[in-house]
Amino acid sequence: MTAAPGVTTTPDETPQHIGRYRVVESIGKGAMGRVFAAVDEAIGRRVAIKVMMGDLEDETEVRERFYREAKIMGQLSHPNVVTVFDFGESGGHPFIVMELLEGLALAGYLATPAAAGVDAKIGLMMQACEGLQVAHNHGVIHRDIKPSNLFVQRDGTLKILDFGVARLAQSHLTRAGFLLGTPEYMSPEQAQGRPVDARSDLFSAAAVFYWMLAGQGPFASPELPKILRAVVSDPPPPLTDAQAPEPLRRVLKKALAKSPAERHQQCVDLLAELEQVRRGLDGATRRIEQAALDWYKQILAVIEERRVLGRSFGVTGADASCDEAVARLTARFPVLAAHMTPGALLEPIGRVAAAAALESLKRRHNTEVAALAALRSEAAEALRPQEERAAGGAESSDQGASVRDRAAALWRRVTKD
Repeated sequence: MTAAPGVTTTPDETPQHIGRYRVVESIGKGAMGRVFAAVDEAIGRRVAIKVMMGDLEDETEVRERFYREAKIMGQLSHPNVVTVFDFGESGGHPFIVMELLEGLALAGYLATPAAAGVDAKIGLMMQACEGLQVAHNHGVIHRDIKPSNLFVQRDGTLKILDFGVARLAQSHLTRAGFLLGTPEYMSPEQAQGRPVDARSDLFSAAAVFYWMLAGQGPFASPELPKILRAVVSDPPPPLTDAQAPEPLRRVLKKALAKSPAERHQQCVDLLAELEQVRRGLDGATRRIEQAALDWYKQILAVIEERRVLGRSFGVTGADASCDEAVARLTARFPVLAAHMTPGALLEPIGRVAAAAALESLKRRHNTEVAALAALRSEAAEALRPQEERAAGGAESSDQGASVRDRAAALWRRVTKD
């Protein structure tokens, strides 16, 4: 714990220094305090510093909770929990020094292509469960799991933030019946002011997972009394097939049970079921990816049939046209094209991208097959009189030229389409 000189401020009330830390900029403000990016000038490390709000300084319980956050977080060494380096008080302002994170808040990350698929969302859910399980193993109940307390770094690592309303499981600091947390994501027992344990955090995490899939919380309402009533008594609106596969819906339904006894009893249990769902989805995704590759190969085969037919009729530019069709296909589906190299392995495409590719390839295949069938049909029709003719000679040569001309014209129409 650091004891430091007073906080040095500028006219805009942004500190120049907090203890030995030189403030770079203000990066956030929450219910408990402000957050600054700063530099530890002793070792040159960039850090984030959370400073308590001035109007909370005289509230003994809030100050205790602030320091408890630092002590709790200092116990937790895990990739999915933000790391605490130091804490102290400067000029009457308690502060916590944490790792400075680079990335996006969960809401912002979900808007990026990296989080578009349900498999990516499940990965984030699993990381949250892992971080919470470590906290629970240390006797820590977060009590305020919500979207804004989850942050995703540039490498995709999710961090749980702000244990400002957490408490050690054996602590009696929080008064009985005191509502602490964010109503839309709190558990029924928390909303009713009853004692909570790790299963309360699990419920809140599941509510956030629901929000990740549906775009709104399971108990969303503009009115607080309605939110609390829904949290305590009402089931959340069912997720649709488009929002989540049935196995994942089933897992979240259990995690959002009103009775703690009916939920998963630990985050590790929820984590195991999410892993099961993901393995099932991975299998389904691989099947979709393989189907897309099969359709890709079939399209190549149809193009080669067109090439052979064009050559047989002596169509000018048949090879060039087919080469161009293959080039377009390769550019549109480079991962599938790479797999055509002998010994190459199919790189993961992702469920959403694979499904979209599969539908596009089916449409392209149908177009190619229809065009080839039309070419075959017209060629056969053109050749039939020649086969029935008894005479030969120059007339036959003229007829052959006519067939080639008609085939070439049809070829140009097909390749144009």
